[in-house]
Amino acid sequence: MDRFGRGEIAGNSWTEVGSVQVGDVITKVTPQQDGTFRITGQKYYSTGSIFADWIDTYAERTDTGERVIAIVDAHQPGVTHTDDWDGFGQRTTGSGTSTFDDAVVQADAVIPFDERFKYQTAFYQGVLLSVLAGSVLAAEREIAREVRNRTRVFSHGNADTFASDPQILQVVGEVSAAGFAATAIVDRAAAALQGAYEGAALDTAEDERRNDRAELATAQAQVALTTLATTATSHLFDALAASGVSTTKNLDRHWRNARTAGSHNPWVFKARIIGDHAVNGAEPPRVWAIGATRTS
Repeated sequence: MDRFGRGEIAGNSWTEVGSVQVGDVITKVTPQQDGTFRITGQKYYSTGSIFADWIDTYAERTDTGERVIAIVDAHQPGVTHTDDWDGFGQRTTGSGTSTFDDAVVQADAVIPFDERFKYQTAFYQGVLLSVLAGSVLAAEREIAREVRNRTRVFSHGNADTFASDPQILQVVGEVSAAGFAATAIVDRAAAALQGAYEGAALDTAEDERRNDRAELATAQAQVALTTLATTATSHLFDALAASGVSTTKNLDRHWRNARTAGSHNPWVFKARIIGDHAVNGAEPPRVWAIGATRTS
């Protein structure tokens, strides 16, 4: 907490690309005689790490095989960042490659993965939900400004100004309503996450129930909000005509950002998990991994 109070920034580096198989971790931490660790490996989608002071990294101990979270000081010779994220949205998140080449990790910064807070993945999903909602709210703000300031009208429109045309106002109203709904969805998910946080002080059964609820709530929010956000950020162009697609105005960034944030942790799998819980009472998985298919 002292680090955050000083304004230091934390990024993450969890995902490995290439030949890594599902369930394997190529990034390794090795204990040293002086009590520190050394970390070696490479991560992609390392959001925020290019700008970070500390990097939250998923790794495996070479001595015990235990999965751990290593908090790595980003400002050392053994850490290299590459700004090679080539997605069409979220371009300024610093989501490129982080490479660790025998970088130093302090002993108290190597945390057993099983000791993390149980709703960690749901919490991370909550951040993406906020991004989706924020894209809609930004789109609402900018479409209202564009309509308000537009001086040209169409001969087959409904009013002397764009700002008073009822059909144009309808589109703006629909985008605004989407922003309202998006905020409500995020709030519901946040309430479930808060419940999981508070559940740590309760009995085990209730704690587990609350963590399952947080996972389900963020999944339900993701399924609903991805479509809502991408539709709303596309719908804004229906009120702006051809001039709205000007690259100078850059209004398409809202759709690109929403589409990119909505593509993390594919919601189609989340929808199946939600349905399995609703029909069969199946517990939602709280952790998942990505990698190549294992071969026999």
